[in-house]
Amino acid sequence: MYNVFLVDDEPFIIEGMRALVPWEDYGLKVVGEASNGSEAIKKLETCHVDILLTDIMMPIMDGLELISTLKERHPNTKYIVLSGYEEFEYVKKGMKLGIENYLLKPVNEQELISTLENSIEKLEKSTKNEEAYTILRDNTIWRCLNQDIDAKEWRERVELYSLEFDGQNLAVVLMQISDGEHENSSFFRKRVEELFQSVCIINPDGELILLVSFNCEDGLKKKLDELNMQFAGYVSGKYHINVGSFVCSTSELYKSYQRAKELSSYRLVLKESGLITDELTKQYTQASLSTSNELDDLKRYIVGSEQEKAFLWIKGAFDEINKSTKKVAPTIIRGFAIEIVTSIQKDVSSHANDQTVGIVKRILEAYSIGILVDILIDFIEGIFRTLEQKSEHQSPIIQSVVQYIQEHFYEELSLKTLSYKFHINSIYLGQLFQKETGLVFSEYINHLRLEKAKQLLRGTHLKAGIIGKQVGYSDSAYFYKQFKKAVGITPSAWRTMNIKS
Repeated sequence: MYNVFLVDDEPFIIEGMRALVPWEDYGLKVVGEASNGSEAIKKLETCHVDILLTDIMMPIMDGLELISTLKERHPNTKYIVLSGYEEFEYVKKGMKLGIENYLLKPVNEQELISTLENSIEKLEKSTKNEEAYTILRDNTIWRCLNQDIDAKEWRERVELYSLEFDGQNLAVVLMQISDGEHENSSFFRKRVEELFQSVCIINPDGELILLVSFNCEDGLKKKLDELNMQFAGYVSGKYHINVGSFVCSTSELYKSYQRAKELSSYRLVLKESGLITDELTKQYTQASLSTSNELDDLKRYIVGSEQEKAFLWIKGAFDEINKSTKKVAPTIIRGFAIEIVTSIQKDVSSHANDQTVGIVKRILEAYSIGILVDILIDFIEGIFRTLEQKSEHQSPIIQSVVQYIQEHFYEELSLKTLSYKFHINSIYLGQLFQKETGLVFSEYINHLRLEKAKQLLRGTHLKAGIIGKQVGYSDSAYFYKQFKKAVGITPSAWRTMNIKS
């Protein structure tokens, strides 16, 4: 589908043009109109056009002046002139400008359609040639940025595609736009190339990559600011423009591209669209993240099947990060999200399939806090579903034993005492318990008691030895030994690190 734009100072002429041609039957779409050349130029700043039909005699800016101005910016657009005057001077000027035809009003339908068909044929031929050239050139640049081309072949391709750069410095600018805007990538690319007079490619992910050369850093900054303003006018969703490091030769462009990709991680913490530069990243701290939401609470909600509380915990933790005045680097926030996943997987791995690799990949690719929250909620929903399925298939006897343990964890418990209570052979009970919970009885009891001990360490001022006895360890030394073995530090050290402020 090719875009058509109509320009005439008489509204009824434009309406007549719209009605005269069955545009869609010819693969055409009228995308806009204007009453004079000046108005047309403004509208065409945010609208890609393949064919422009214009009157000559118009106020403010006439048709030939309009074509002359647009030719510099849009050399591939096809121009058709409509006029009520058959004057040789107008025709001659139009031909010099390379117009497709000069049609007299009232326009003959068949002559106009014939002109449109010729224009479409030229556009298709031009597009095919341009696409073939662009695909080969873009592939060469893409290989260069990914260090997948040797020096000899690169030099040959640089000459073939005229990829020499005039400036002393080079940089890669990576432009990322919201998914819904990817269909406009070709239009954005043309605008970027026009502004910088340089090469811009589209990578397999629909991102735009500009290679820019410059002598003056201030001049580059001015152009980047202008690019940012243009994108603000073009893109309805979010976008980010990541400026890679400055390098001195095309052989080092890959370094600039790698830095631009690293900077793209800051999309996670930026609420607004715009430029992402090394200067901007200096505002963000790499200090460890602390929130008022304790991870043990989340695990307790999961173990207790309190789904809504678990979801609220996730949302609350990241709301706190989002609203914080302290600017936390995205690596730290992603690290916090990964810690949530790995910690839950570690403590409930007996109940849930290992999803860690896939979840971590999604976390590293997330470009907003909202998406990060959705990923974690999806993950926890999966944990709850798995737990529910396990519970449904768990034998009534084990369900009763587990419930009893949860309520009497602080008492002296053993397979022997439980076998008496539930009238089942102790050896069989041990085998059935391990099969259905994934843990041997002693590991299950120890893990539960240590989790309860953490709650008391964080929420009370009781001495560690007393807490050990309250959660079921008759020997304080044994409690200390088990805690340090499982957690890596002593109960007192853990309390100091995790006490609520």
